[in-house]
Amino acid sequence: MKKMNPKFGLILAMLLTGEAFSAEPDLKFYQNQVEPLLKQYCYDCHGPEGEASPRLNLLDPDLFNGVDGETWHDALNRINEGKMPPKDAEALPENKRKLVVDWLTKEISRATEAKRSTGGKVVFRRLTNYEYNNTLRDLLGIEFDYAENLPPESKSVDGFLNNGQVLGISPLQLEYYLAAARNAMAKAIVTGEQPEVHSQIVEESIRGARDNNVNGARLDGRQKFIAGITRFPRTGKVRVTIQTYAQVPEGKSTPELEVSIGIRSDTISPNGQLGVREIIGTEQEPQTIVMEGRIESFPLPGKNPKFPGIQILLKNLTAVPAPVPKKGEPVPPSTEPLIFIKSVQFEGPLHDSWPPKHHTDILPFDEPLEPKQVAESIEAFMRRAFRRPVTKSEVARVVGFYNSIEASSDSFEEAMRETLSLVLISPEFLYLAEPVEQPATLAKLTEHELAVRLSYFLWSSMPDAELFKLAEQRQLFRKGVLEQQVARMLDDERSWQFVRHFTSQWLDLSGLNRIAINPQYYKDFNERLKSQMAEETIRFVGEVLYHDLSALNFLKSDFVVVNRSLAQHYNLPEPELNQFARIALTGDENRGGLITQGSFLLINSNGEDSHPIKRAVWILDRLLDDPPAPPPPDVPELESEKIDFAALSIKRQLELHREKSSCNSCHKNIDGWGIPMEHFDAIGQWRDIGVRIVKGKSVESSLDAVATLPSGATVQGVQEFQQYLIDQESERFARALVKKVTTYALGRTLEFTDEEAISGLTEQFIADDYNMKKLLVTIVQSEMFQSK
Repeated sequence: MKKMNPKFGLILAMLLTGEAFSAEPDLKFYQNQVEPLLKQYCYDCHGPEGEASPRLNLLDPDLFNGVDGETWHDALNRINEGKMPPKDAEALPENKRKLVVDWLTKEISRATEAKRSTGGKVVFRRLTNYEYNNTLRDLLGIEFDYAENLPPESKSVDGFLNNGQVLGISPLQLEYYLAAARNAMAKAIVTGEQPEVHSQIVEESIRGARDNNVNGARLDGRQKFIAGITRFPRTGKVRVTIQTYAQVPEGKSTPELEVSIGIRSDTISPNGQLGVREIIGTEQEPQTIVMEGRIESFPLPGKNPKFPGIQILLKNLTAVPAPVPKKGEPVPPSTEPLIFIKSVQFEGPLHDSWPPKHHTDILPFDEPLEPKQVAESIEAFMRRAFRRPVTKSEVARVVGFYNSIEASSDSFEEAMRETLSLVLISPEFLYLAEPVEQPATLAKLTEHELAVRLSYFLWSSMPDAELFKLAEQRQLFRKGVLEQQVARMLDDERSWQFVRHFTSQWLDLSGLNRIAINPQYYKDFNERLKSQMAEETIRFVGEVLYHDLSALNFLKSDFVVVNRSLAQHYNLPEPELNQFARIALTGDENRGGLITQGSFLLINSNGEDSHPIKRAVWILDRLLDDPPAPPPPDVPELESEKIDFAALSIKRQLELHREKSSCNSCHKNIDGWGIPMEHFDAIGQWRDIGVRIVKGKSVESSLDAVATLPSGATVQGVQEFQQYLIDQESERFARALVKKVTTYALGRTLEFTDEEAISGLTEQFIADDYNMKKLLVTIVQSEMFQSK
């Protein structure tokens, strides 16, 4: 579908009003015509004495120079949608409504053009921690957590970490970046002879886990296998090889083995997880598991440790701990899946060649024969690190630094490490720089800037060789090339970086760690389910994207993507292997879509019970881009400590809460969005009756999932609510999703200056049957994505 050019739309609007463009706000018309109407029809709620937000009397009517443009734009949307004035308030006559709407529409349109120079532009954006990590991985060719010691990051008002407004840098942060850069270069550039490879095979656990009646050390949910490793490297890749098998009672799932590496101290044994594997081998045909990682990623003993060496810790994650037998008694037969460890082998450091490829990619010679070779190596590294061609003066500056320290360095390699560390703390590496020659105008990205913006959108990392080549050849802007590249990049496993980070930030999956589950309510809850719930949501979004499914599946779907643990948790059919897999639904499971997933339900709980207000606010904010105003600071809590009150359904409690006039105005537009999920408890399981613990007593409460929505529609339970979202809210959801993806793609908060472009993207998204792949292509091909 052909879209109207945004600038053409603004010119057309001005022609229809018979006015030439003016860069001055029309404040006289506001004061004489608009403000009196607002006082008459809106100030009772939104005026000096009103309780509702925003307070219109405090808003600056100057949309050109004031700070309230976004709020005025939101007000226009609410008037156009019929939400304001509300149905129980005095109606605004049509001719007066039109006067207010016309003024706001015209002012927003004129201010949009006037604000083009600053509105909607982020010229300098620092790499997020995960982008920094991925970029160094691809730049150096070494998998490692380079951002491990960097300070944590803040989210923007949109919930995204990659928003340029929250990605500044301080002198203290620069020190962290310098330490990280030196650490990275120490791994990339090596010195000396190839280090000795340590190898050790362990068949006996430090702590007895062996049953004399079986072939191998026996791991149930209580016993662990600990392999003591006496000789190990301090840096480099290591490998752990395990010979193992399982015994699985009938009706039980195959067990999972967790492998960790760590150290022993006086009181605790700190360790880092190397990986988790499903054990499907048998005693007759044991299974060989191979895991690799960087030894520096795990806790290592310091100088002169009390307990020298490192430990490899093996745990059976599936079995429930068995009772401890009395001294002298045999181990009782287990009814849980068991894992048996025949041997554990440790090897490292491992190198395919010496010097390793990550070294020779930077320094393709042992010692420089002439200064030209040093300069060429530095320039080649800078081109990839800066993600663009570099100037002679930029190269000369870095070469000059190398020359100044070369004589005082211990070796040529040490001088190069320090020199390239300087490159890695430069703004050209740490920031996604898109400079403009004329800041007052909208400029087109260069080929290299477009390649960078595209790669950080879909891969959260630097461009690969093909993108660099297309940029060098000036091919990216050619018809069809971007569409081909998006398809290629989505076929690459690196595109899971987009799925993982966009989904986690859009849907606030980090909120799972903010909720503490009360063991009085859920004594058997396994904390590992939290990370699996987050993974479920990420895999579900990936299923929709990679299989060309409609994004309306986010609202309601006939499938789920779960592993065995979650299938058991939800009482669903289990996948064949304990891996995330698509499971078809019959329609009676009350599952499917985002709002039936454990992540949404647990995040929006209090760890004891459901929280329909949190669930409602999440839906309005994350799915419909219509977040309600924050509650007033003096809002009263529900009287949850009264037994009679606790026995009422949440819906009835909220109805009593709304009888207070100060609460009704907000709750009448919120509650209905959260009540339909009342049959899901705090941990996402279906229930037919509620239970609350009040003053040490268990109190049963009825459940009522019938909700009346602000539109007047009534829905009974989650399935009717999901169908309502599909039938009545799909366009609003489409616009919200387009805004979320575009915000993430651009790395900035959208402004009302972007409104026309967002409308065009939304229309195309709907015309493309809500296809996520096509949405990504449309965004990448849009003027707003290709401009700076």
